[in-house]
Amino acid sequence: CLAYYGVTIGYGDGTFRPSRNVSRFEMVLFMERSARAAGADPADVVQDFAATGSDPVNRADMALLIARLLASATGNDSRVNVVLRSDGIFTVGGTEPDDAFIDSRRSQPVTKDSAASALFELGVAKGTGGGNFSPEGHVTRGEMAAFITRALAHTTARPEGVTVQQYLPGEVTVSVRNEVFAPVANAAIDAFSIASRDAHRAFRSDGSCSTLVNDQSGSRPCEIDVLDPVTGPDGDFTIGLGPTDEPEVTVWAWTGALGDIVRSGDARLVSVQVSTQGVEATGAKVTNSLPENATHVRFGSTVTVTVQLVGVNGLRAVPPEDGASYTITTEAFRSTDAEATPSSNLWQRSTEVVAVDDTGKIEFILDGADPEPNDTGDTVADEILWRYTVTPVGDSPEFDESVVNVRVVFTDADPMATTIDLATQVKYLRAATGTRPVSNVVIATVTDQYGQPFRGATVELASDSGGFEVSGTVRTGSSGTARISYSRSGTGGIRETLTASLAGVSGGPTGTVDFLWATDPEFFGFEETTGGGTYQVLAADARRNEVVVDLGTPAVVAYDGNDRFRLDGNIVSLSLFESVLANELDGDGATILLLGWSSRDPDDQADRTDWYLVS
Repeated sequence: CLAYYGVTIGYGDGTFRPSRNVSRFEMVLFMERSARAAGADPADVVQDFAATGSDPVNRADMALLIARLLASATGNDSRVNVVLRSDGIFTVGGTEPDDAFIDSRRSQPVTKDSAASALFELGVAKGTGGGNFSPEGHVTRGEMAAFITRALAHTTARPEGVTVQQYLPGEVTVSVRNEVFAPVANAAIDAFSIASRDAHRAFRSDGSCSTLVNDQSGSRPCEIDVLDPVTGPDGDFTIGLGPTDEPEVTVWAWTGALGDIVRSGDARLVSVQVSTQGVEATGAKVTNSLPENATHVRFGSTVTVTVQLVGVNGLRAVPPEDGASYTITTEAFRSTDAEATPSSNLWQRSTEVVAVDDTGKIEFILDGADPEPNDTGDTVADEILWRYTVTPVGDSPEFDESVVNVRVVFTDADPMATTIDLATQVKYLRAATGTRPVSNVVIATVTDQYGQPFRGATVELASDSGGFEVSGTVRTGSSGTARISYSRSGTGGIRETLTASLAGVSGGPTGTVDFLWATDPEFFGFEETTGGGTYQVLAADARRNEVVVDLGTPAVVAYDGNDRFRLDGNIVSLSLFESVLANELDGDGATILLLGWSSRDPDDQADRTDWYLVS
């Protein structure tokens, strides 16, 4: 490693002679070269050592020089900031090192002693056994090389090209350096990952990127696109990995020009195995094992409630150094032949402070046995109402939302429809252009209070738009779904709200979904230019090469392979244009995507439209 940076060049016979002691002259050369590789000032590191240092160099002097190197090469924006205070003490991250070597503390000046302690805390220096450092012991060339190599890992010194390293669980830092190891700013970074156990499946047989990998940077793995991040002035960019239950993932990273595509075996690709364990906790969440849409549980079942510390991007986190504890209060109310409420018979109540385990987790179980197990033929349900409240103790990581009196009801009640989810098969259709109506289909999914599909529910559909016509009601099948067809004769573009409900059931569950009926643009001059204006994208269909935009009402605009596409001012490929549309519109966030165009002549097939997409 040091030879790569030009710190050591060995002897003329091709040997390094690692067991030979380091002379003062050699140490000055080594530290000056190391300082330049780390972006530090050699004068700040060496100072007067050439005249006053030990010869051969001892371990105390070596520790002092390397600590100076780190103090010169790191700053407030560094992952590890080493500072030499005015009182002669080296600090790491703003605090004095906790550890000290017995013999160093007893025999060395405060600056050399704190230098050894700081390097030990950073994993740069190691003792010689028994809690000692042997500060007066001579330094061999092999020891010197090991110390400097470990120190450079805490600086910006990196090999030429791209490197990727993990400093903290759940994130990686990608570095780009030029041929003289200087940081490269504004280098686009593409990064993608897959569970390490599936790393052999990251690429297809033709070398292209598999659909199994997860993009960690832009919108398309294995391609440099305008959404990819760029390195900062220090030539680095840190990426927080997305949520995963995998204990270890393999991350690939590379850099290139906009539009470049990489394949397996490309020399630009580098990879690292990254642990997602041990993530620093920044918060906590509470979940339970109830199925989706479930409000009740059958007697004889159990519900597991989990308190989990979480960190960057929602990854599971480990406890902080001082631990984390939560006050958990549970209470159960039992009722026979009636709904259980907090006014019912109090069956159980407990309050206890529980510490998270080594994985940052607490689990507790709620259960419920039927208070009347032999009430065959009884038409009135029995219930047990559990409520739980979880609150942080002291400085323990907090929840995004309070967890107070969360309800779980155990019962023997017969299933009943309690939830309707409504969905469309497409996001938009073109509105009718004449007297013939256009048909659409929606899917209603009905579940019961236990979160299970409900069969035999009669579902009816309504709309807030004119020209709506539906043939009648539809009953759900064994999967709890009902396919409902309707038609609309209206010719205008609108945003329609559809509502599904249970026929003949007043106050029952309902489900809604919005749908777009789009038309061709009507205002004058649309086909020629928008004059630089942009409009909100409501939907898109890459198969039809269509985008629906908001022109007061939903309107359809079309593109093709002859056009030119720009994203945030940069020319991009058609595939990237469509990928951004899909990613942004399918996301859970409230991102507003804007689209503009110019120079479109529908009567001239050779005319090329310029599309401007603003993310």
